[in-house]
Amino acid sequence: MSISLTPAITFWGALAVLSFAASARAEDGRMLEEVIVTAEKRSENVQDVPISIAVVSAEEISALNIFDFIETAQLTPGISLNSGLQAAAIRLRGVGPGYFALGQPQSVTVFVDQVAQSQIGAVFTTLVDIERLELLRGPQGTLYGQNAPGGAYNITTRAPNFDGYNGYLEGSYSQWDNTGEGRIDTRGAVNIPLLDDTLALRLAGVYADSDGYIEMENPAASDSATGGQDVQAWRSRLLWQVDESMDINWTVNYQDIHQYQEPFNYDGLVPGTGGSSGSPAVYNTFKARRNFGDFRSEVTGDIKDSNVHLRWGEGTSQIDAFAFYQSYDSQSNDNREPYPGGLGVFQIGLDTDLTTFELRYSDESDSFSYLTGLYYLYSKAVSDTSVTLRGIDVVQDAKGTTEGYAAYLNGTLHLAPQWDLSLGARYDYNKSTLDSNVSFLEYAGAIDDSLDFDHVSWSIKLQYYIRDNLNAYLAVDNAYKQGGFNTLTSAVLPFDEIFPVPAAVGRDVLAFEEEVSTAYEIGLKGTVLDDTLRFAVDVFYQEFHDHQLTQPNRVKALMPLEGLFEGAIVNANKVRTQGIEFELAYLLGEHWDVDFSGAYFDASIEDWGNRFCEGGEEQSDDQLYCPKSGGDPLNSLPQWNLNTQLGYQRPLAGAWELYSRLNWTWHSEANYTVSTDEFSTDKNLIGFNLGFRETALGLDIRLWCKNITNEDFNIDPVAKDNGVPAVDTWEGTFWPGREYGVTVNYTF
Repeated sequence: MSISLTPAITFWGALAVLSFAASARAEDGRMLEEVIVTAEKRSENVQDVPISIAVVSAEEISALNIFDFIETAQLTPGISLNSGLQAAAIRLRGVGPGYFALGQPQSVTVFVDQVAQSQIGAVFTTLVDIERLELLRGPQGTLYGQNAPGGAYNITTRAPNFDGYNGYLEGSYSQWDNTGEGRIDTRGAVNIPLLDDTLALRLAGVYADSDGYIEMENPAASDSATGGQDVQAWRSRLLWQVDESMDINWTVNYQDIHQYQEPFNYDGLVPGTGGSSGSPAVYNTFKARRNFGDFRSEVTGDIKDSNVHLRWGEGTSQIDAFAFYQSYDSQSNDNREPYPGGLGVFQIGLDTDLTTFELRYSDESDSFSYLTGLYYLYSKAVSDTSVTLRGIDVVQDAKGTTEGYAAYLNGTLHLAPQWDLSLGARYDYNKSTLDSNVSFLEYAGAIDDSLDFDHVSWSIKLQYYIRDNLNAYLAVDNAYKQGGFNTLTSAVLPFDEIFPVPAAVGRDVLAFEEEVSTAYEIGLKGTVLDDTLRFAVDVFYQEFHDHQLTQPNRVKALMPLEGLFEGAIVNANKVRTQGIEFELAYLLGEHWDVDFSGAYFDASIEDWGNRFCEGGEEQSDDQLYCPKSGGDPLNSLPQWNLNTQLGYQRPLAGAWELYSRLNWTWHSEANYTVSTDEFSTDKNLIGFNLGFRETALGLDIRLWCKNITNEDFNIDPVAKDNGVPAVDTWEGTFWPGREYGVTVNYTF
């Protein structure tokens, strides 16, 4: 087993640079700006929040030319994002399902302007007029309406104001080396005061168009490239300042999305490339970014939502009331076997309607502050699925509903000038129903069932202020995530006669149980060296019981219906994760600054009894389950994740300013139980931009390049049977290659 020295070299190298810079720092009086967040539902310095938290500002998003939510993962180490309108998922600290299940909430909940989103794939697709993104690591259930057992993304968009007409226009053009295809991204926003100090409106929108960075190799394909998307999205926010104590915000969003995502990339001999023989003949690498299917996948989405937020406050007391409705309609034509002769096609129509209400009350004094709230959720999902598996069609209509009630309370007692004690509790009740009808050849079947879940979660946090700008905290949180159904696996239930094994397994995995975990975290935060260096570090441990995770797929004994079990969620009896997270920001003299952040996690399976055997594990052809225990890795995600940003700025002639930023992300090698030559290496992703801006003119011009070294950043590949005995290929995801472009921004 090889050991990489890159984490140690990077860490100690960064410390050496900072030590040298500390001695050479110019006396220019620069200080780091205070970072204000709303993680605890009140505005406060990020250094005072007893939570492991990463913040990405609007300035960072702009400076690094980030167009899609997925790219922000580079700036928040320790998180893995799976994109896609119908398949988006989040794994934090190495834990979480790799795919989305119908009606099942995420472990890491995404909030936009304090409202939980049901379909995070729509959020991932684009970033519209974002003010700030906060990633809260660890359970957050006693602070938010929707439960957030693994963590929370708290996204704040720019609000309207009464400061006059202002806004911006931005246009970007870029190209990918691999295909030569271009990407166009245009976006802008305008603030319109409608009535002095009473009414203000902010309109924002984005239009993006790209064919993608993946070459279509099959002559039968009508398109030459894939991996891109077409997006039109806009947002309106209306602010009505009723009086000094009350205001109402009304937000309306609309998105029209076309994604051309190809989920599977291959490293090795690609199945079906041998022509009429059907055997593999073409050797491919992930880095080649080629697709061999006869058509490109497409997912379309039409998303509309409306949110009304009433805020009323007298003195230190405040009431917040939210009413939210979202309509999400999507269609997919997904090539699940994108190679010649592949017969795996998923056509899924998914329509979801979500309604939520939240009522929250908060108050604070010199000795005590608290927040309490009630939350209601109702979601209805209708899915029409047509699946082709090895030339056999399975058609399914499914309807699912989720209804939930919650009450939560979090209070902070200021025990002494240097001590704070926070206590929280939450009660959840959730009910999920599934009504599924399926037809297969001359067979038909149906299932109509419901599941109920409830749980009391709790939180304890103790914070000690060692001195001004330096504090330590201890947090213990109990978390809960409801169970649910694997909608597609219900399709196999009627087929006991012709497919007894898949039908029996389908009954086993039709439903999965609720997940309960307890997390422990110790952290230290501070600002030192005359407010030129800010740091935060924490150590965490979390233990899960009945952890929800994704089964391995491609189980031979389930053929020809194994595709219906792809991404099925089941429960592992016991899973744990532990690790460390850290970040620091430092001003190097009068022109330079550096940000260094990282995360290490060790996520392992302690006990998993009903785990499908992966290829080669079974001792006989009829063996389906291969239990796993003893601390084997939970998945192959890299354990070390580091990000370093080096910035430079200086004035030029007149009012012009030059600035640049180097962004370097590093991942350790894949965390396999056995070493593999193909992936026993770390990954580096490097980006750079050079900009010129003139504040008085409102003009900003940036030249930039992403993935300069054209790295393949595949971090989670799995072995795939390609039809050649004892010679598996590797199946993984695509990662964009080198992209270079120019951006022009005008602010008025």
